Amino acid sequence: MFSVIIYGRNDSHGYNLHKRAAISFNAIAEVMSAPDDEILFVDYNTPDDHPTFPEAIHDTLTEKAKKVMRILRVRPEQHVHLKARTHLVALESQSRNVALRRSNPRNRWILYTNTDMLLLPRNENESLSDILGAIPDGFYQVPRFELPEMLWEAAFDRKDPVGNLAKLRKWSKQFHLNQVVHNFMPMRYDALGDFQAALREDMFAIHGFDEEMLLGWHCDSNLAARLALYRGTVDTLIDKLFGYHCDHTRVAAANNKGRQTRMNDQERFIWDISTPFLPEQADTWGWPDLEIEEVRLDSNTSYERFVAGVSAAIAPAEEPYRTTNLEWHLFNDLTYDLQHTLPFVCDQVLTYPRNSSLMFVGTRPDFLKRFVVAWQGMGFTGPVLVPEECGGLPVGIPGVEYGAFSGLLRRSDMFIFEFGLTTQGINDPVRTGRRASPLDERRLRVVERLFRQATSTEDSTRPPGRRQSRRFIGVNVIYNRYWPLFTDYIGANISPFCGQVLAGNPRIDPSMRGKVLRLRGKYAV
Repeated sequence: MFSVIIYGRNDSHGYNLHKRAAISFNAIAEVMSAPDDEILFVDYNTPDDHPTFPEAIHDTLTEKAKKVMRILRVRPEQHVHLKARTHLVALESQSRNVALRRSNPRNRWILYTNTDMLLLPRNENESLSDILGAIPDGFYQVPRFELPEMLWEAAFDRKDPVGNLAKLRKWSKQFHLNQVVHNFMPMRYDALGDFQAALREDMFAIHGFDEEMLLGWHCDSNLAARLALYRGTVDTLIDKLFGYHCDHTRVAAANNKGRQTRMNDQERFIWDISTPFLPEQADTWGWPDLEIEEVRLDSNTSYERFVAGVSAAIAPAEEPYRTTNLEWHLFNDLTYDLQHTLPFVCDQVLTYPRNSSLMFVGTRPDFLKRFVVAWQGMGFTGPVLVPEECGGLPVGIPGVEYGAFSGLLRRSDMFIFEFGLTTQGINDPVRTGRRASPLDERRLRVVERLFRQATSTEDSTRPPGRRQSRRFIGVNVIYNRYWPLFTDYIGANISPFCGQVLAGNPRIDPSMRGKVLRLRGKYAV
């Protein structure tokens, strides 16, 4: 019957976002009753090394919300061409159009709302699907009622949408919440963007939201002005439905900072509108030719992919724990526990696009073999690229491509540089004072040389069309002689020794190299 379109990203926009959003997603799902109903969440510009926002809060969502939600992930690389034109990190028009293009064509209605709304049918026995199924064609708005922060934050249970909606029915009278605020037409009500129901075919006819609106605010008013022209009127559903907003003004959001806020021009985008159509974006709105990833919360989740990949690569431990230590005389010991370290490496790559290509530069044959198994088990379809300069690594592994480093460099979307001992076996003891053999040293020198070359030429060796810097993952680069090397070139967070993995992007300022941190005046890290 209808597709709800919402957008956001995995950040802390506004106040207590995780709770507001979980309350809202669950409540919206609860008032759905038609088989094709869906919540389309556009996760816009979340960093590649983060999960999407709904994935981050999946444990607070009901099974029904997980079932009806489709997550469309717009990657930072897909946003970067607009970065110079806006101060915002999540764009409304682009997000809503991406979802509209990919919405279920069997649904008659598109409902635009936000991540902190609860929609309450006035008839307790009626769903929102019932309401939208019975009304005539048109363009509908409802007023937004505010819900004080203390009420939703302290009294709502994220996973109890039925109870939350029941409380709203009571509170609306007890606390006099239902105040209608009228606005200038075609914005029938204030804050109209929290409920605008339009026919899907109407939205396609007028070419979606205006994608020139890049500064925040008034996208909903622009849509109202254009749909009012197209339909000839703006209708209301106040006789059938109330909408409640989880107020969150204690902390200013990115687009809500008083006089500092940069807004789209009201004259241009509201009052001077003379046509509902956007012919200049008729063929491009919603990025129809762009491949947009879809993520589900009810099947093949990131957790399930992680478990499948890692479990295929390593067997469960047979002992309750293993030990290692940080004694100074072991600083030059480059042994490490591969089976312990591999899950931390997989954690660094899991959230990236599944068609990514990854270059592995390292020394240990067993690491390459097991990582490839995990990579493919996690659902990645892109190749693992191995430079022929790295001696001693196995060849002929399906899904692995070999070639000269200079040729592979421009094909890589991310890198793993592994600084281990080629002579170490998977069952050998670790951190016992073992020294590198001459063979180990020769192969480590190759890894170090290629690392310096890749990081220092990052700007000029990215794949064609790629604008953002690539991810560098360092294996066995904590508390040993490769610690200063890796952190000189890569802006990695300080991490505990246990995982033995650091990751980040190349440092923009070369003057920082060698000046990051000094350890007891002896080792630069």
